[in-house]
Amino acid sequence: MRIIRISEILHDEGVTGLYSRLRFPKAASGGWAPSPITPEVSVTGGRPDLQDRLRRVLRRAGRQVIRDRRGHELTRFHIDPALGPFESYGSNDILVLSRKAGPHLDQIVQHGKSAQAVVEMCPERYQKLAAAGMGRDRLFLAAGGLDGFALGIYRFLLAARAVEPDAVDWHSMVPDFPVGHDRMPRLCLSLGEVKFRRQFFLQQGPRGFVLCDGLRQDPGWIGAAMGYRAMAQACLARGIGQAIFCEDDVEIAPDFEIRLEKVMAYLKSRDWDVFSGLSTHVRQGYHAEQVESFRGETFLHLNRTTGMVFNIVNRRALERLAAWRYDEHGRQGITIDAHLESMPGLRAVTTMPFLVDHCDALSSTAWGFSNRRYRGMITNSQQRLAQMAAARLGDATAAI
Repeated sequence: MRIIRISEILHDEGVTGLYSRLRFPKAASGGWAPSPITPEVSVTGGRPDLQDRLRRVLRRAGRQVIRDRRGHELTRFHIDPALGPFESYGSNDILVLSRKAGPHLDQIVQHGKSAQAVVEMCPERYQKLAAAGMGRDRLFLAAGGLDGFALGIYRFLLAARAVEPDAVDWHSMVPDFPVGHDRMPRLCLSLGEVKFRRQFFLQQGPRGFVLCDGLRQDPGWIGAAMGYRAMAQACLARGIGQAIFCEDDVEIAPDFEIRLEKVMAYLKSRDWDVFSGLSTHVRQGYHAEQVESFRGETFLHLNRTTGMVFNIVNRRALERLAAWRYDEHGRQGITIDAHLESMPGLRAVTTMPFLVDHCDALSSTAWGFSNRRYRGMITNSQQRLAQMAAARLGDATAAI
């Protein structure tokens, strides 16, 4: 780590932040190098309804489904294939498993390691396969009936780069949600494959949230950006100008709904783009432009905000999120929250203390390290906001 970078981290996050970065490093990327999905593909086996859905998703991804030909180089999708000792599969074979009473786990793992990927429709067996040594980089979940199957196949095609990152169809990714004039959608981005994170979120009893399956990419932050972009596109296309976006590792307190109602009442009469429930990285260049008390809450108006753990996004911010592009931003290492942070004229609002927290016991699916790495950063952010608020209030008192 370069001396200049260490100095920046110490300034922004303190000694605790530097220690956390060293103790919880980012996971290495680049584990799975999928074979290209050929322009022509074949589909064999399985129920007619599964075959039909699979063919439709493949055509939507620009693939022509043809009859298999011996010696012809093409990607083959096998629905519920035979996995005995006399069968062999290679890097052009995708195994799709739908039957709950199917082959033994060892057989699936053995054949799955040589095949390009395994798409599993049974969540329970997915978890068993992952525990049995089937690498998660080539194991995909497609659960939830025919619609869930179609979504899972589409997510696999995205991970395999059969669909260009900037050509993602939000219709295929974001489920229906309430669109009434008095209903602001609450959308939670969550990877169905990471069961313990989703369970953590649901066990907190959040009200009215719709789970949106995240996209698996390498590195993970690319998939997160594409997921939030799809959510923003869905809102704008449905005529929605405000929405709550959160991650499934958000930690909410028992008084969350009470405080959220105060936040919404406050925002109604103010100009804002983003309300940040947890601004994870308040650092140099951040300014508190206004501090107000309202119904027992302290609100800070900031010129910037960072973090996607929990945000309420207004129309301008939705448009900003919807405009993230892999070719323009992702290739340059610009994350979705950095893209939002750099929005010209951004009007951010937060509370002190923050409305939500971040669960330290979980791990980041975007970066591959423990969430504990964020704790020093969050603590420093809270301290900086307190200092900004004190300075702003002190200036106001001096002016009087």
